[in-house]
Amino acid sequence: MSIAFSITPPAATGWRRVCLLGLAALDVAAAWTIVALVTVMVAVVSAQVFMRYALNSSIGWADEISRLMFVWSIFLAIPLGIRLGAHIGIEMLTARLPAPVRDVLARAVALLGAGLMALVCYEAVVITWDQWDEQMASVNASAALFILALFIGCGHSALHLLWIVLVGKPKADPSVALDLE
Repeated sequence: MSIAFSITPPAATGWRRVCLLGLAALDVAAAWTIVALVTVMVAVVSAQVFMRYALNSSIGWADEISRLMFVWSIFLAIPLGIRLGAHIGIEMLTARLPAPVRDVLARAVALLGAGLMALVCYEAVVITWDQWDEQMASVNASAALFILALFIGCGHSALHLLWIVLVGKPKADPSVALDLE
């Protein structure tokens, strides 16, 4: 796959360059965090399967930790899909519109999406704050860590959607599409 895991200097200049470098740094941090989360998730689930079937025992916290790693990896990956233009979209109507109208519509939808992501982000902060004292059943950690992933993922997604409002819809990477076939 051709998804870059490093910050390449953007072609933009001025404030756009600074914003793009900031988003790129967030993307790199999210991508490498996803790699670590999935690694931990696979290791924990593999150890749990081995313990359960080979040793007839179980790791009490394996389900909760693997679920937490899964939730975090999903919410961190959503903004990366927005950046690449990799999320599924139905374009039966918009493909028939003139290019300038498509661009305005894409920016309007991105603005609406950014607003919704900001709202979800705000509510996730409120819920995380309210639930921070609740503990997970098998791990001595806050159950609000699940909601914290929502806050971070939606905040990062809102930034990418605002970038689309400012500069337009990203062009889908054809190599990503080929890798998915």
